Order: sequence, then C-alpha cells, then structure tokens
Amino acid sequence: MFRRLRQLEISLAAKCQLLFGAAVVLILGAALFVPWQRMEQLTEQINERSAKALAETAKAQHLLWASKSEAERRTTPMPSRMAGGATTLPVNADGRFVAVPQWVARWNMPAKPPAFDRRSLEHFTKHPNFESYSQPFEMADGSNSVHFALALRAEETCVRCHSEQIIAAGLVSAATTQASQTESEKGRNGERASTEAVATTAPVISADTLIGLVTLEMKSQVDTSQLLLNRIFLLTAGLLAGTLAILVFYLITNKLILQPVRVLRETAEKVSKGDLNVRSHIFTGDEFQHLSETFNVMLANLKESEDQLRAINKSLDLKMGQLAESNVALYESNRLKSEFLANVSHELRTPLNSILGFAELLRDTGGDKADARSTRYLQNILNSGRNLLELINDLLDLAKIEAGRMEVRSAPLPLNDLFEGLTGILKPLSEKKNLTILTAIAGDVPILQTDAAKLQQVLYNFLSNAIKFSPVGGQIDLTAERVEDGRVRISVTDRGPGIDLDKQQMIFEKFRQIDGSVTREHGGTGLGLAISKELIGLMGGVIGVRSTPGDGATFWIVLPVRIEAGALDVRAGLVLT
Repeated sequence: MFRRLRQLEISLAAKCQLLFGAAVVLILGAALFVPWQRMEQLTEQINERSAKALAETAKAQHLLWASKSEAERRTTPMPSRMAGGATTLPVNADGRFVAVPQWVARWNMPAKPPAFDRRSLEHFTKHPNFESYSQPFEMADGSNSVHFALALRAEETCVRCHSEQIIAAGLVSAATTQASQTESEKGRNGERASTEAVATTAPVISADTLIGLVTLEMKSQVDTSQLLLNRIFLLTAGLLAGTLAILVFYLITNKLILQPVRVLRETAEKVSKGDLNVRSHIFTGDEFQHLSETFNVMLANLKESEDQLRAINKSLDLKMGQLAESNVALYESNRLKSEFLANVSHELRTPLNSILGFAELLRDTGGDKADARSTRYLQNILNSGRNLLELINDLLDLAKIEAGRMEVRSAPLPLNDLFEGLTGILKPLSEKKNLTILTAIAGDVPILQTDAAKLQQVLYNFLSNAIKFSPVGGQIDLTAERVEDGRVRISVTDRGPGIDLDKQQMIFEKFRQIDGSVTREHGGTGLGLAISKELIGLMGGVIGVRSTPGDGATFWIVLPVRIEAGALDVRAGLVLT
C-alpha cells in the first residue's frame, strides 16, 4: 500500500495541503479530546457528589432521631423508615423532581433483590473501604440519570436499635463468650461470701459489618441542553481554530514556499525546452533566493558553454569538410595508385615472362656448346627474372586487395593433399639446405570448405620463410589441429633465430622486414606476410606468430571449417599493425 502511494505523482502543493490538513485534524482532535473527557468526568462527579450529599443528609437525620431518648423518640416522628419510606427532605418550590433516598436494610431484602442493589452489595463486600457506589443510566425519556448507593455500617446507634434484626439476619461473622460474675450478698455473721459464676453467650457485632444501603435515583444535575451547548461550543471552537490554521498555512505555503517553487519549476521547464536566456526572479531573502541566484549563475555558465560549443562546432564543421575533401582526394589517389600498380604489374609481367622464356630456351638449346660463363649468365638472368616476377605478383595481389577486387572461391580442400603438394613444390629449396619438412594432421580435423589457392599461397609463404631462416640440416614442422571453438589451426614451426617481441607485429606490415638494411643476409620484398594477413582476413580467419629469440618461430593461422564464396571488399576492415 505504501509502495503504491509512493508511486503516485502528487504535486508539492497537494502534498503540503494533505499533510498539514491531516496534522491539523490530528492535533485538534487530540486537543479537544482532553476537555471533552474532562467535561464528562466533571458531569459524573457533580451527579455523584449531589447524590452522596442527599444520601448522607438522610442518614444523618435518621441517626439524629435514633440518638434521642426513648421519651423524645415517642414524641418525635421518625424521618424515614428502613423499609424505604419517603424522607422529610424538602421539595423544591418550582416543583422540580427531588430524588428520594431509600433505606434498604439487609434483613428486609427480598430473595432476589434489584440488580443495582445486588451489584452494590457485591461491590461493598469486595471493597470494604469503599463507602459509595454509583452507576449512570439513561431513563425512558432519554434523560441522563445516576443510581447511587451509600453503605450503612454497624455503628453504635444502629446496633442499639437493630441488634436483634442484625443477629436474626445472620450478619454477625463470629461469636465470643462473655463471663459475668455475681457476688452474693455477704452475711452479717461474717461468713465467707460465695461467688456464683453465671456464664452467658452474646454475639459481638463489628463496626465494619454492612447492615444496609441508602439508595436513590437522581437525574443529572447538569442540564442536557446545557451539556449539549457546551459540546457545540467546544466543537465550534475547534472548527474555527482548524479553519484559521488551514487558512494561515495556505497563505504561508503559497507565498513563502510554493510560489518560489513554481517560479523555479517554470524556469526549469523553459530551460529543458532549450531556452538558456531565461532567468528566475525570486526576492524572498531566504534559501530560495540563494537557490535562484545559483540557478541563474548555472544558466549563465551553460549559455557561455553553449556559445563556445557552437563556435567549436563551426570550426569542426570546417575541418570536417576539409578532412572529407582530403579523404576523397586520398581515396582517389589510392585508387589510382592501385590501378597503376595493377596495370604496371601486368605490363611488366608480360615482357618479363618473355625474357624468362627466351632465357630458358637459350639455356636448354645451348647444350654442350655453351661455355660455363654463358651458362652462369643465363642462370643469373633466370634467377633475377624469377625474383622480379615474384615481386610483380606480390604487387599485383596487393593492388587487387586494396582495390577491393579480390575474389574468394570456396571448394572442399583435404589438408593431406595440400600439405603433400606444398612439400613437393618446396622440396628443391629444402634439399639445398638439407632441411626436413614434417607434416602432422590431427584425426579430428575435417575437410575444409575454403579457398585452396589463397591458403596454399599463405602456407607457401610461411614455409619459404622457414626454409630461408632455418639453419642447414634443421627441421620444419607443418601441423594442423582442431581448436576449442571448432575452427582449425595450421602452424609452421622452424628452428631459426626467432623474432624479438617488439618486432612480431611489425613484420605483418607492408614492405617491412626484421633486417631492413641494404646489407641484410636474407632477401625479400617485405610483402609476403602483409599479403598473407590480408588473404587470411578475406577467408574469415586470424594470423599470428609465437616466437622467442634463439628458439625459432611458429607462424599460425586459424580458419573456419567452411566459408562462402564471393567477391569481397575488405578495405575498410584492414588494419595492418
């Protein structure tokens, strides 16, 4: 329930009015409850005191009559009878009802006394120290009245007149035996007087013995209309006080609290719509004014920041335009460069193939007639031509990749066939350095659905580099295994000098080599690994190297088992590090 109340959207003004209204009702209710209850208690006390005064007056009149001598009692009438006759109390001159005390003796009570008399006797028996008992009730005409009972104890005067009735009614709690001695009259002749002890028994009546009641029924001494009028005045005063409190609180909250809050809210709403020129004007001389001034300072700072941002944005827009133009020019230059490289490579490869063909023809047709010098020259021409052709092919592949014209062809590829073909192609190179290429394929490696030509080109580059950097008589490992995510890892491990950690990312950049000096021991263009990285990216794989200086190097690729064929443009995704 409280959670639902918290979720309700109620304005601050409504909350203040509801909470203060509830507080006013609670405080006024508590303030009026005390005098209301006190007025009820005073009314009951007035009725009880009036009834007690009447009962004690009747009791005193009766005891006064009983205290007279026998002769005086014969000549003076008894004010009342114990059986409940009317007293001699005066009646009001205006004829109003006067309560008549009733004398109720316990020896005259019926077997089933009235309910009030029975409750009174039980009360006085349970509480011997109590002298009176009252009970309010409502009469048939709707007026408030009170039943009152005064306890009659066994006083000396009462016992003197009513001892026989008290004893006969069995109201004595205990009996004791009294001894009376009678001395015989002494003789004249000096004989010893004989004493006769006569034992008699007589009950002893305690002064606390309850022997009767003085009861009366009396209307409320406070007029009902007057009591109602007092209650009306009390409620009216409470309503006036509550109304005045609510009015004062309404004026205070509206002028001192809600009005500044409304001004701040309206200002904040305008700011949320983008108007930073608006300001709040609150002059209350309190925390609201300080809050308004702080809010205005914040708006001024926001306005200044907005102006600065606009100026910066204008400058950025100009720079972005310039950068866009530069990017377009760079893209166009890169495109022209790629096309130029592709065209030039193609134009260079055609005559170069002719040169290589004629050089091989001269070498093959010379026979025994060619001297050693001519043969060596022809072999130099062939070696240089092949190196130049390899460079041209690498440039052509790189140009195709950067131009976005590299096409991926997907076909089933058993790795056994691929590894066997690579070892056969590279056998002449490995035999020159007496190297052994060992292949190993795990049993769970499936047939790949990938581009065989590009994968062969990458692995050829790995193996040729391994042969280049391996010592004479070493070993090269070509392995394939299944990795955790279901893809296939192919690795080439050599026992060469290894690669420093800070150069392991650099070797995948274009035209970058570990030893870039002109006097380097191993040749190459520095494009093989860069092109391999691009080709592996086209096939949805990753490439990397793991090496420790002096312990050789392991180049690896991880490929998916299946790729889709198609022409791919990956220029936007190429990041060579």
